[in-house]
Amino acid sequence: MNSTISNVTAAPQPFVENFTIGETLFYVSCGVIGTIFNSIVLWIALRYINTEDKPRQIIVINMTMADLLMSIVYMDTRPWLSYFNPVLCHPYYLIIWTCQMCSCLNLVWLNVDKLIYIQFPLHYYQIVNRKRLLWISTATWIGLIALNMCFVSFLSVHGGCLQTRLNPYIYLLNPIFYVVMIITSFSLSALIYCIAHNLTHMEERQRSKLFRRLFFLFSSTLWTFFTCLPYRVLYLFNSFCGEMCRNEAFFVTTTMFFRLLIVGIMINPVITIWTQRIYRLRLVRIAGRLRANSSTEVLMVSNRRASDRPPEHQPLRCDI
Repeated sequence: MNSTISNVTAAPQPFVENFTIGETLFYVSCGVIGTIFNSIVLWIALRYINTEDKPRQIIVINMTMADLLMSIVYMDTRPWLSYFNPVLCHPYYLIIWTCQMCSCLNLVWLNVDKLIYIQFPLHYYQIVNRKRLLWISTATWIGLIALNMCFVSFLSVHGGCLQTRLNPYIYLLNPIFYVVMIITSFSLSALIYCIAHNLTHMEERQRSKLFRRLFFLFSSTLWTFFTCLPYRVLYLFNSFCGEMCRNEAFFVTTTMFFRLLIVGIMINPVITIWTQRIYRLRLVRIAGRLRANSSTEVLMVSNRRASDRPPEHQPLRCDI
């Protein structure tokens, strides 16, 4: 009888995942690469970009910060999540859910910003300014943190961070939010493209310059659409299809698109550097300075070594 009671009242043991070396390397490499490139973008933005002149870069900073936190908190730690103290589970899910939502919502703000720029070019800086975007950014973070705190409050932990329970109808709001935001961003980008393509009062040179400015927006939106949306849609489909989705093919497909989502988050800062001239040029200059400094140090070391050598004495020649 005592043994029966002890079995019933025993604390649940945490579930330990058996990650393969390949899976561990995948998460850690994505996390490290994402951390490095997001840190570079964030450093360049905070140090060199004037947000008074380019207020939309505040949105880029928010997106980069969200991806940086995802790289550090989620990707770098995912293989060891089963070993986490249960006390950390609620903050863990709060951070990763908030960051993913923030990245998607800021992509919508970026599209809205460009739509205003296309529609009202003469009044753009009257509508969009640094102070207004700072207020929107603050409200976005506070609102998403509050929303996810509500989600996390319904989360119950049983032994470890992998053994959690949440009402599926409550959690459905999470993937629905992602799908709505991503589709909204894609729709706005399509609208912006149509408006820009049909501008008749612009010369060909001005039109080409305009599309170069829109290249970052289109690249980020399309990349997010193709890397993030499939997994979210499959997750929602799995929630409604029931036993029809309980097969190996659906599981493999979902896992593949989930891996693609992780890669997408890792590549986001690379797209920012590649498509935005200000980041690309600044990174090239920094790399050039580092190369010049390293060359100077090598030259100084070689000169120092040469000066430390003892003088070579040539033997005296005696002419006969």
